[in-house]
Amino acid sequence: MIKSLVSLSDDDVRAILTPDVARRVVRDAFIAASRGTGRNFPVVRETLEHAIFGVKSGVDSHAGVLGLKAGGAFPKNVPLGRQAHQSSVVLFDFDTGHPVALVAGNAITALRTAAAAALSIELMARPDSRKLLIVGAGAQAETHLRAALKVRNFDQVYAWSRDAGLSEDLARRVADVTDLRLQPDLSIASDCDVIITLTPSTEAMIGLEQVSRGTHLVCMGADTVGKQEVAAELVAASRVFTDDIDQSLTIGECQSAFRAGLIGRDHILGTLGDVLLGEKAGRVNADEITLFDGTGVALQDLLAAAFVLQACQDRAAPGV
Repeated sequence: MIKSLVSLSDDDVRAILTPDVARRVVRDAFIAASRGTGRNFPVVRETLEHAIFGVKSGVDSHAGVLGLKAGGAFPKNVPLGRQAHQSSVVLFDFDTGHPVALVAGNAITALRTAAAAALSIELMARPDSRKLLIVGAGAQAETHLRAALKVRNFDQVYAWSRDAGLSEDLARRVADVTDLRLQPDLSIASDCDVIITLTPSTEAMIGLEQVSRGTHLVCMGADTVGKQEVAAELVAASRVFTDDIDQSLTIGECQSAFRAGLIGRDHILGTLGDVLLGEKAGRVNADEITLFDGTGVALQDLLAAAFVLQACQDRAAPGV
C-alpha cells in the first residue's frame, strides 16, 4: 500500500535540527560524498523576471535517501514581510521513487549551511582563534554566528553590513550569546581570526591585503554564476576546501579565480569529507590562510530532511 505524503513545516525542522544535530548530519553528508555512497547531481538554476529559481538533487545509496530541494530567491517577498529565500525538500522512497515527504526548506537551508560553516571552522581554523567577523547581517547571519560559537571560544565578535538596521537587529537577536560589536567598515578584517561572508555580492569586498596570516575564511554567499565576496588573489593565496569541487568552480567563491586563470582545479584540495576521513589536512601550519567555499549541496539538505522525518515518525509511533 502506498503511504500518504508527510508534510513537515519549518517549525517541525527547528524542533529537531538543533545546531549540534545539524553539524552531525552535515558531517555524515560530507563523509558519504567522500566515500562515494552519496552524490550531488548537477544543479539546475535559472534566472526569472522576478526571481532566481533552482533545483538541487542527490542520493545517498547507503542511507537509502533520494530527493531534491527546489526554490530560490524571490526579492518581492521582502516588502511583504516574508523571507526572500523560499524552498522545499521532497524525499522519495529509495526503491520505488514514490514521494514520501514534503519538508519546508527554509529552516533546513539555514541550519545546514551554518553547520557546514561551523564544521569548516572546527576543522580548519586555528585552535586559538578568538576574534570572529560576520560580513552580512541577513537571514543567514544569526544561525551562522550561533553555530560558530559552538566550535570555538570567540570572545570578540564583530559584524558589518551595508544595512545598519539589519546589523542592529542582529545584535539584539544574539544578545543572549554574545556582545556583538557593529563595525562601520571592513578594516577590522585584518584583526580577525575567522571571517564568515554571507552576502549576495557580485564583486570582492575583502582583498588579500586585508587578511592576516593564519586567518580562516568561510565564504558562503557565492552560489550562482557571477557572485563574488573576496578577491580572486585571496582565493589563490589560500589553502582551499569546499563542499563540491564542480560547484565551487562554476557557481562558488572559486569561480572568479578559476575564470581569471589564477587557480586550476587542483588548487581546491578537496572537501571537508576528505579532512574528516583523514585523507587531507585542513590546516598545515598556523600562518597559512585557509578558505572554505560553501556552495550549498543537496546531500546535506536531503540527509537533514530525512533525519527530521525519521525523528517525527519515531515520536508519533505507538508506545513512544
